[in-house]
Amino acid sequence: MAQGSVNDIASFNRLLTGLTLAFLLTVVQSACNNKLLTSDPSVFPGLQIPPRNPAAEGGAAFMARIADLDLSDREAAISAALAAGNMPFFLRQLVTLTVEVPDAHGSIHHLEYQVMPDYLAVGSDTDYCRIPMNPHTAQRLATLFHASLITAQISDQIYANATIRLAPFFYAPVGRENESVAKFIAHNTHIQMQKDSVGGQDGPLIAGIKKDVILSNRMAGHPDKVVIYGWHKPDGLPIQPVYSGHADWYVDYSHGVRLMNNYVLVDGKPALLTDLLQDPVQFKLVSDEISSMKQAWYTRQ
Repeated sequence: MAQGSVNDIASFNRLLTGLTLAFLLTVVQSACNNKLLTSDPSVFPGLQIPPRNPAAEGGAAFMARIADLDLSDREAAISAALAAGNMPFFLRQLVTLTVEVPDAHGSIHHLEYQVMPDYLAVGSDTDYCRIPMNPHTAQRLATLFHASLITAQISDQIYANATIRLAPFFYAPVGRENESVAKFIAHNTHIQMQKDSVGGQDGPLIAGIKKDVILSNRMAGHPDKVVIYGWHKPDGLPIQPVYSGHADWYVDYSHGVRLMNNYVLVDGKPALLTDLLQDPVQFKLVSDEISSMKQAWYTRQ
């Protein structure tokens, strides 16, 4: 055999060995992440959420600290706390939902995806508070965690599959009180009372407690708006239809951010939710809007 051929074979073998080792390392790293952060480690890669520092603030202390901050500083504090992993462990244990849905051509597909069991909250498993935030803070966190915000269609499916369904509790507007941290705390306390009254635990899928900050094709061309939907009643109908009339800085006690894994399975094959939403045929698997999205995220991060 010619010397050149021998060298070529040796080079190929070294390349193959390197690729194999790289692949195995990726699998091991993914498995480690999944073991900690997902409910189905054999299928879905885990969200990239840092572990919570045991010395981090509890929910009550955090809410007291941000109570008098202006909007900009408050959002920065929320972003910093959650980005550092200061959230309950149970939020990291995602719930897998399975649905049969048609694409834009009417072909039926088997879709699997994972959602957080509850809304983003700051604190520990024993001391936490659900925390409303603007869509840009929410998007920044979603991107950081390799997650995504949900759509109206997914919000409906979450309610339909929820283990715990609570009736919406709301406050009459008095000035701008509903935008205050004090009202965030009061609403969170009431939700906990409702949940306790039905024997609810942290971890199972819960719904009916907040409006969702969602992804929508209404975002395109309107980076200064937030899109909200949901707050389903016991009859399954949402109090809030899809609405994009609020400025992006507007946040009140009723708003919640529920993240989902950006990785989904379509007929057993991996895909990204953000890719599906921009596809002219497959967007229908995850959205009930009439067209695909030009952008599947809030842009002002």
